[in-house]
This record gives sequence, structure tokens and C-alpha cells, in this order.
Amino acid sequence: MQDSYPILIVEDNPVSRKLLEKTLKKGGYEVVSVSTGEEALTLFRCKFFPIVITDWMMPGMDGLELCRQIRTMDLPGYVFIILLTAKDSKDDLIAGLEAGADDYLTKPLNYPELKARLKSGFRILELEKSLKKANEEIRILSITDSLTGCYNRHFLMQRLRHEIKRARRYKHELSVVM
Repeated sequence: MQDSYPILIVEDNPVSRKLLEKTLKKGGYEVVSVSTGEEALTLFRCKFFPIVITDWMMPGMDGLELCRQIRTMDLPGYVFIILLTAKDSKDDLIAGLEAGADDYLTKPLNYPELKARLKSGFRILELEKSLKKANEEIRILSITDSLTGCYNRHFLMQRLRHEIKRARRYKHELSVVM
């Protein structure tokens, strides 16, 4: 499970970042770390990270803004975000979760707790993956005949509408053979 989900660490403190990176790598996780929210977004445009562990208070883009930015991006899957902070009031917790974080850990980090929360994140990502698969199976079942496996009338009507619009747009001929 750990191998299939790379983790992005966003932490401006180099000592904390290296310690977290080393601990997670020792646990068998694939880890990439950056020091700013801006770097994280740039990296996200090149590679998808299903797990993000980010510090709240960073210069420039803080962890809350990073959460908001990630949530607005069109990504291939769900991103489980863990927010790290020294803030521990209920109002801070609420602000972090409302910004898009899925979980919240206070510093100093308790590594067994972090690993338990990562396992929870992996479960959520696996559930999301199985839900996508089930939805795709349902979509296929809705457009095919269960006996023959051929496309059904529903598919024909959808596809025909699309092809008619395309033929009009490009001023092409259209034929239908049944």
C-alpha cells in the first residue's frame, strides 16, 4: 500500500523537513519534500501526489492557502492533506479543516500517530479508487446490453447526438448504418 502512494512534504524548516522525510523513508514510504507552498504547486503540475503533509505557517503561501489551491486543481484523484502546526486551538482546527485539510497534527510530531493517520489516509484513497472503478463499471453497464455486450439504444442516442453536433460544426456528411 505504501509504495503506491507517494507523499509530498511541504515544510519550510529544513531540520523538521529532513527529520520527517527520513522517518517516512525509513517506514518504506516514497517521499518528496519541498520548502514552500509555491514549490509544492509547481511540483503538483508535473507529478500527482495523493498524500500531502504540509506545515501551516510558512513564508509566502501558507499551508491553508496551499490546501485551498490543491482543492481547486483538476487532479486525477483525491489528495489526502495532513496539516502540521504548533497551533492547537479548536478555532485553528476548524480553520484548517475548512481550508481543505483532511487531518491535523500538532507539533511536536508523534510519529506513531502520524503513521496511524497515514494509514487512515491510505484507506480513504483506496476507497476512492474502488468507488471510481465501481462507477466506471456502472457506466459501462448502462450503455451495453447485458446479454450480447453490444452497445444499447441509450448509447446510440447519446452518441448520435454528439456525432450530429460534430458533423454540423465541421460541415461533414453523416451516415448511420443499423
